[in-house]
Amino acid sequence: MTSSSDDQDLAPDSFTDVDPLTAPIGKLFVIQQHHATRLHHDFRLEMMNGDSPVLVSWAVPKGLPRRRGERHLAIRTPDHSMEHATFTGPIPEGEYGGGEVRIFDRGEYELIDRNDERLTFRLEGERLAGIWHLVHTGPKDGKEQWLAIMSEDRRPSGEVRPPPEPMLATLTAKPFDDIDWVFEPKWDGIRAIVVCDEETRLVSRNHRDVTVAYPELHRLHEQVVALKAILDGEIVAFENGVPSFQRLQQRMHLRDERRVEQMARLIPVAYIVFDLLDLDGADLTGRPLEHRRRILEETIVPSERIQISPITRGDGSALFQAAEEQGLEGIMAKRLSSLYQPGARSRDWLKVKFSFDADVVIVGWIEGEGRRKGSFGSLAMAVYDDDELRYVGNVGTGFDRRSLDEALQRLNALGEIERPFSSEVVRSRPELRRAHWVTPSLVARVEHRRLTSAGRLRSPSFQGFREDKDPKECTFDQLLAGATP
Repeated sequence: MTSSSDDQDLAPDSFTDVDPLTAPIGKLFVIQQHHATRLHHDFRLEMMNGDSPVLVSWAVPKGLPRRRGERHLAIRTPDHSMEHATFTGPIPEGEYGGGEVRIFDRGEYELIDRNDERLTFRLEGERLAGIWHLVHTGPKDGKEQWLAIMSEDRRPSGEVRPPPEPMLATLTAKPFDDIDWVFEPKWDGIRAIVVCDEETRLVSRNHRDVTVAYPELHRLHEQVVALKAILDGEIVAFENGVPSFQRLQQRMHLRDERRVEQMARLIPVAYIVFDLLDLDGADLTGRPLEHRRRILEETIVPSERIQISPITRGDGSALFQAAEEQGLEGIMAKRLSSLYQPGARSRDWLKVKFSFDADVVIVGWIEGEGRRKGSFGSLAMAVYDDDELRYVGNVGTGFDRRSLDEALQRLNALGEIERPFSSEVVRSRPELRRAHWVTPSLVARVEHRRLTSAGRLRSPSFQGFREDKDPKECTFDQLLAGATP
């Protein structure tokens, strides 16, 4: 039974529950991941009620144990009819067990031993394989309580997991229509690989663990129908329904627990997932996007904190127009047959933007005047050209009071250096004579309108600082590639 508009819910049926310690057994087992008031697994074993098979059921809040000797609470719930073994989909709020239900595992079981207080059985499922005990410990608070205990884990070892390096897209000039491609919004956030196991770990594109910075994302693994998975997506902060990198940059540098918790309430984030690299130890990077996407949609249970990036097939031009009307950064185009290439920039993934952004190294600052007196008027930007710093302009717009204060604090913490540019560069921008030159360790993201013929950023606007990128990665070649379709 799958979800539809007239689905029955998972309410218990009207027959008398059987005694699992004495009832004749069947072969089937099923585990349903149930996102009700609280997440739990419904563990069900086929047994006989007279001449009819039924699903004898337990609610297991933490799921069946995955390590030998580990014990998890299991609460006996009413038996269900066999048709519930295939149920997946939503149960309407307000009905019994309201919430999303997904099949976590299914297969056959074998009863190994049984006495007046314990079941011992072997599971051979799609995810789980091994031997468990269910021990009846008696009633408590009106519920029959049991303990689920793993005796032996027989799961095969998985494949080598792919490296947590995101695949990169190539800039292209304009949108297009092609039935062999899918198109999705370009999310203005921070790229992150999410490693889901019995906890959630967030890894930035330069391999930094940034989990501590986003406490509202610490339970993402509970929204994944798997023992473990590796996801690719973006951490996004929204403002009036539109992704805002400027709001997000107020979060991305924080590590103090108290401040992080405060900002998580003021500027909550969500994870927008668009790819699946690994599922239960199976490396999916060598499979086409169309296949990965289908599995992704079966694996993720969307919530307030995790959403699947929506896609449309074939019609990139219409999505580009809609994205512009909604104030988004642009769109992504991905070939359906494309394989996932960790760390590589590919033309199988394309990005189409309304404006351009660049990652630059901040090498100096010029004192402000007027309303900016006591702060700075602009920041001097550079990128690496081979091993030398190359001047690419100054940025003085895009700051509010908060970001001005933060930037000045960061600048004051840096050491001073000698002028990194030639006198010819300084003559081209006389205000550079007044610059305070600083250690080139700050990376900033700026938005701009292409490059000038001299290789300077046209109309740059500050977007925020980045900690997930090394200054040496900010190269002139990368700047050209990002502004020249």
